[in-house]
Amino acid sequence: MTLNSEKSLSDLLHPGLLTGEGPLVVQVHRVLRELIIEMILLPWQTLSEKDVASRLEVSKTPVREAIIRLAEEGLVNVVPKSRTYVAPINLDRFLEGCFVRLQLESGAARRAAAERSLEDVCHLKACLARQEEAVAAEDYTAFRHLDEQFHALVVGAAKLPGVIQVIDAAKVETDRIRSLKQRLSIRSTDRVLAQHRAITAAIADKEPSMAEQAMQDHLGSIEGKVWELGENPEFWALFEAINRERPRYRLSAF
Repeated sequence: MTLNSEKSLSDLLHPGLLTGEGPLVVQVHRVLRELIIEMILLPWQTLSEKDVASRLEVSKTPVREAIIRLAEEGLVNVVPKSRTYVAPINLDRFLEGCFVRLQLESGAARRAAAERSLEDVCHLKACLARQEEAVAAEDYTAFRHLDEQFHALVVGAAKLPGVIQVIDAAKVETDRIRSLKQRLSIRSTDRVLAQHRAITAAIADKEPSMAEQAMQDHLGSIEGKVWELGENPEFWALFEAINRERPRYRLSAF
């Protein structure tokens, strides 16, 4: 896999991406964040405030504020009076994200099994059914979004809605690593589905210990994550190629 798939802002951005839901800065942030998380905007690629505003047909103010938010998340680096660019993937933050997810989500699964309502169980089962449909259709983008929804539903069933924001902030690098794996068609959807079924069953049966263990089995240990990354030379070749600083260039809108 090479870097031939890099795309300019003119190929990626258009006003139709703005949903109209929420303040403009939130919409712009959502669009740029998704492109970075999905590894469509790659590490070291320059983000021109002017070009983003031009392509989305908005003023520079919401773009500037959105970039500040991305910088606070560690997804963008801003060099004053020089340039703004997509941050390289930070493996230390990847491991930190794995740790945060393991601790918070396993605890949330345990609590969900004790606190869940019948409506929560119905939502989990419906999400699981849609995941199965996505896999059958080989729609892995939909599957990824449904995976996010499933984990948010578990936290919601635990009656801890604010925790999902902590998890989302911590796992930006785990999400980028996952997107990078998708470029190489490194998938484990059958295993993920089986694990999601086990988590759902334990929550539905009101078995806190089983739910916690099922989530731990699903997310895996930190050591396991390191081993998993290290076992695939093709992944590391792509990671190093994409994450290595390259000669400066500007993603122009024109």
